[in-house]
Amino acid sequence: MIEAGEVSTLIVKDASRLGREYLQVGSYMEIYFPQKNVRFIAVNDGVDSAVESSNDFNPIRNWANELHAKDTSRKVRAVKKLQAERGEWLGGRPPYGYRKSETTENHLEPDPEAAEVVRQIFTLCAAGKGPSQIARILADQNVLTPANYYFQKTGKTHEGRDVLRPCAWSETTVSDILGNIVYLGHTVGLRRTSISYKNKTRIDRPESEQCLVKNTHQPLVSQEQWEIVQEVRQHKKRTAKHMDEPNIFSGLVFCADCGKPMVLHRATTMKKLEYNFKCYTYGKKGKTACTAHHIRECELMQIVLDDLRRVTHFARMKERQFVAHINQKNSAELRQEMNRVLRELDAMKKRSAELSKLFKRLYEDNVLGRVTDEQYRMLSGDYTDEQRMLEEQIPQKEQRLAQLQAREANVDAFIEKAKQYTAIDTLTPELLRLFIQRIEVGERETKYSRNSSQSVRIIYRDIGTVDSAMQPDEKQPKLLPPLSEVIQFPA
Repeated sequence: MIEAGEVSTLIVKDASRLGREYLQVGSYMEIYFPQKNVRFIAVNDGVDSAVESSNDFNPIRNWANELHAKDTSRKVRAVKKLQAERGEWLGGRPPYGYRKSETTENHLEPDPEAAEVVRQIFTLCAAGKGPSQIARILADQNVLTPANYYFQKTGKTHEGRDVLRPCAWSETTVSDILGNIVYLGHTVGLRRTSISYKNKTRIDRPESEQCLVKNTHQPLVSQEQWEIVQEVRQHKKRTAKHMDEPNIFSGLVFCADCGKPMVLHRATTMKKLEYNFKCYTYGKKGKTACTAHHIRECELMQIVLDDLRRVTHFARMKERQFVAHINQKNSAELRQEMNRVLRELDAMKKRSAELSKLFKRLYEDNVLGRVTDEQYRMLSGDYTDEQRMLEEQIPQKEQRLAQLQAREANVDAFIEKAKQYTAIDTLTPELLRLFIQRIEVGERETKYSRNSSQSVRIIYRDIGTVDSAMQPDEKQPKLLPPLSEVIQFPA
């Protein structure tokens, strides 16, 4: 309007209503308004551009207004940080499956109807279903999408709501739910922030600057199911269109020699009994890099099923002996692996500290002219890549160390899981990941021999390998030939 010459006088309550960025406000009052022949009046400040004496203190007043805005922003951020550290929910719309508590301010409580859908999503994923498959199942069940469900409950709408297809779940929506730590009962605050008190553009905070508070509300999934789902998602691959069943061993089977995954081979020309696993390295680089380690899917399934039945039976029937056996077997292995992980972790942390010093020294040398700009860019790039790699690896090592330190206590957890599954008739993705961490397949002792033995090493979650199992009909456990170590079957 001012540009069109339609404004002759601009009146505000005080100068701060015009803006709090003192340079910009000063530019308007001293340059822009006079150029456009606009009279400016700030009532409470006694400013009138038509009265010259009233403008003398405008720069100081504008500067003070900006300081006030900066201070207010700082105080608001401090309050938000304090709320986040207390685990309060600071977002707007609660995550699907929850609602704002009616009794406790800024806290979440389960929404019974939506919570059941969330549990179903996690159960389906643990059973081997991918996000797109889960989305189709929910659509077929006429389950409202989170946006439409929220609108139904509150009458409020938001971006992304599909009015024409209220039950059209998307793969992205399901993936977001499966990856949201809020369903473990934790709250992550300070996810986003503004660039500054002057620039209100919202940006994502780095994960290191976010505030994670655990156990702030009732979880919808257990820690165990969460871990299973994350493993399934990590190793999940789309099932080929001509295959009606997913690979239930996805991400679990590895070559005993090179350590690379075993790849499941299926084809329309193959019978189901002919489906087989082969070493990934062998498939990509040939026999000079590794050997096939060939094993049929049906044979591996029977081996794992038999061993799982025996081990869980042993755990249920003779708890004390089982605990003693596992602890005795694993004690030496645990100490050895813990010492190895500790050495690696210490070396990583030491190197990370060295890199920080090198960065500082390199910067100083560049400023002083001892290192050219080109050398600085090259060296700093190398150091940055190494630092980034260490930042990723150190948390992984720390997590592994924590798992090893808790191994002994986890024997009891394994027994409790075994008690829940008294009759294991078939293998499922959820069951496999509940009990088994890794399966290592060795090469046959004699290549191409149909009767040659082949090692299959099963590493159980929480307890490691179990080289002893109890026969279903025996009263006392006894050591048997390593069932999970050596299995004999025809090719």
